Amino acid sequence: MEKFSRTRSLWLAFLLAIIVLGVFGYLLFTDGEHFKKQEIVDPPIELAEPELPLEIIEVDDSLPAQEEIRENEAEIFVENLAAEPTEAVRLTEGEDQFVRSDSVIALPSLEERVTTLEKLLDDEALADDTPVSVFFTEETREETTIQKMVESKEDHIAPVTIETESGETITAPLSELVKRDDIDKNQPVTEVRQEKKQIQTTVAELAKSDIAPQQEVTVVINHGNKEIALEELLAGEPIEKDSLLYLHRVTEADYQGLWGIIQSGLINKFRRGMRLEGMGPQSTLSVTIPADADEPLPDGLSSFLGKILNQKVTSSYVYNFRTEAMGRNPNLIFPGQQLIMIEFEADEIRDIYLYFAEHRAEEVKTFAISN
Repeated sequence: MEKFSRTRSLWLAFLLAIIVLGVFGYLLFTDGEHFKKQEIVDPPIELAEPELPLEIIEVDDSLPAQEEIRENEAEIFVENLAAEPTEAVRLTEGEDQFVRSDSVIALPSLEERVTTLEKLLDDEALADDTPVSVFFTEETREETTIQKMVESKEDHIAPVTIETESGETITAPLSELVKRDDIDKNQPVTEVRQEKKQIQTTVAELAKSDIAPQQEVTVVINHGNKEIALEELLAGEPIEKDSLLYLHRVTEADYQGLWGIIQSGLINKFRRGMRLEGMGPQSTLSVTIPADADEPLPDGLSSFLGKILNQKVTSSYVYNFRTEAMGRNPNLIFPGQQLIMIEFEADEIRDIYLYFAEHRAEEVKTFAISN
């Protein structure tokens, strides 16, 4: 009996296990079918990635390089440096110009006379407003002594002129007058000085001056401007047809001579540059030439600009429009009466522009020798 009861309990447990497994399998099966139906009815949304445009960057070989840009600038600079000759070019002091070799220039028509003030004012051909430059010597007399002159003058070698109380006129260095036994260093003497003077005025104003009527004077009379062709002025000179001429009227400020004239002229002209009409406010071509660009290089050789200046100094033309004479001596320049003419071939100006434009790109600001 006991054995039968144990057997029945085992069967009940087995049957219960079968029922649990059946229920679990049913639930599992029905849920899977549900999910499958949902996948069929409601498929998932697929996110599409946008197709971005493909940008290809290509190098434009047609754009000019910096070297080509500078070369184009140099060509334009040369072409516009001197205007086409349509009328006479007026040359004034302090306004240097580049002109073409076939240009006509206007220069002062000057006449020089050695005369007296009285004779000059009697010339009825001269209008009251005629400009004149008058050169004369003015005598001044001062009572003094040899001793006072020694104490007041630093230069004892330069000749001085004195008149003694006896009326004797003596011209000698002060160092010699001191040694003379026949002259008392403390006795009164009269020092006579001859001072060269120059005035620029008109005929009418000259009549009101303090110059004595019989005073001998040298007068340069300005009769206005006269026009002259450069080809006529430089007749027989080998000037290239496409060359430009740099023109400068000599002034008192040209104490550095022809070298300084050319150097400062080139520096100012290239730095000031030129405005290109119709190209906008920034369309100015210019390059900076350092003030020391003509100095020797550290190895002692001549600089680029120094070589050019040396060649131009020795090949320059010096025209005296007072005497109407042409010369080639760069050491003889006279303010107010001379015109400096220097030939530059187009390629030379182009090379100068390119040389300093390249150094501008390299930010070179000086050519000075540094230790």
